[in-house]
Amino acid sequence: MKILSVKTLFYLCFTLWTITPRAEILSAEAGTLDISEQQAIALFYQRNLNLIAAQFNIDDARAQEIISGAIPNPVFTFTISSLSPIMSRQQYSNVNALPAISPQIQQLIETAGKRRLRIESSGLATEAVNLDLKDTARLLTNAVRHSYYSLLLAQKALKVATESYERYREILRVNAIRLKVGDIAVTDFTRIEVESLKAQADQDQANRALNQARADLLLLLGWPDNSLEIRAVETWAQANNTIAEAGQEQLVAQAIEKRPDLQAARVRIDQAEKMLTLANRLTIPDVTVNTFYQRDPGNFFTDSYGVGFSVPLPLFYRQEGEISKARIALRTSELAVNQVEQGVRTDIMKALSAWQSANSISQRFESDVIKRIEMLRKSQEIAYQKGAVGLLDLIDAERNYKAMMLDYYNTLANRSNAWADLLMAYGEEAKS
Repeated sequence: MKILSVKTLFYLCFTLWTITPRAEILSAEAGTLDISEQQAIALFYQRNLNLIAAQFNIDDARAQEIISGAIPNPVFTFTISSLSPIMSRQQYSNVNALPAISPQIQQLIETAGKRRLRIESSGLATEAVNLDLKDTARLLTNAVRHSYYSLLLAQKALKVATESYERYREILRVNAIRLKVGDIAVTDFTRIEVESLKAQADQDQANRALNQARADLLLLLGWPDNSLEIRAVETWAQANNTIAEAGQEQLVAQAIEKRPDLQAARVRIDQAEKMLTLANRLTIPDVTVNTFYQRDPGNFFTDSYGVGFSVPLPLFYRQEGEISKARIALRTSELAVNQVEQGVRTDIMKALSAWQSANSISQRFESDVIKRIEMLRKSQEIAYQKGAVGLLDLIDAERNYKAMMLDYYNTLANRSNAWADLLMAYGEEAKS
């Protein structure tokens, strides 16, 4: 299984952002930064502190690989023996009376492939941590998408509120002239003023919501000190037909192969199996080889050499605790895989159902409701100008249009969020 390194992952996302023409995203004259969904995700990968902090887990796993593959160092011993506490000058000058020296080297030799098993287990642990990072990216990318769509929804809501306020101002201006000539009652004019004030308050509230959504996205991108005014490109999520048209079982099968959390859980089963094998191998004793040289001037043989070995005898304890612990870890890893797989199935089922429902609602809006509400508002305005309907009918038409447009944009946001959730459940962490 080939896993992208963290540096490669960051590089790809940085490239995704840098290859986009700068003229399309930066408007220096207006002091704004127009940003698309993919550019927001790329910025998130560059700057988000959570992903950078996750790199330390990988560094730790790689350090553990080095430790696991280390060969035990030899032990050097130097011994001086045959020392006499009291020695005359004549004895000291006698070569045979000099003390004996004995340098010795001991080397532990691991048996039964224990070192190889540790190396393989550590490699699997590093692979699992890489997959954990990819899963973190999958989850946090979904959070970026949701925040981006919240900003886009706030922009749309402000646009609707601003249009409504401007419309009431125009109606107020026209009816102020009518009031002067006595063509409209004071009570009707007052109603228009009240509605205009409400529209202005809605505009202020929408502007506050926009600033909050912008701040939330900037904070998630790790860019809270940006002096430019960030603005979402007004394009909602577009469905990928390969995913959107696939059946539930097909999506589940593909997600089970793609999801990094499930891949990590499977890798940890392999690691637990290696550790169980290692625990069983620990019952086979390691061998310590000793080699020495001895020089003893007082001995008949002045110089001598020797080789020996030592082996612990597993008579009383045979690693039962370590074997039991490793077996429990394996069972826990197998249970975790089953739990994650069930979670994948549940995620796909919920996300697909939510996407299909949100998509159907938005299609009904686009095919029927929006056209009718626009026609109703125009017809009520014309009828009011001709005196066929009263002021209350005009105000009611304006309210209905505003509410319906807000519902429509909320529907588009819900569909985009549902699509983002489906991508997350499917395992597509960086594509839309």
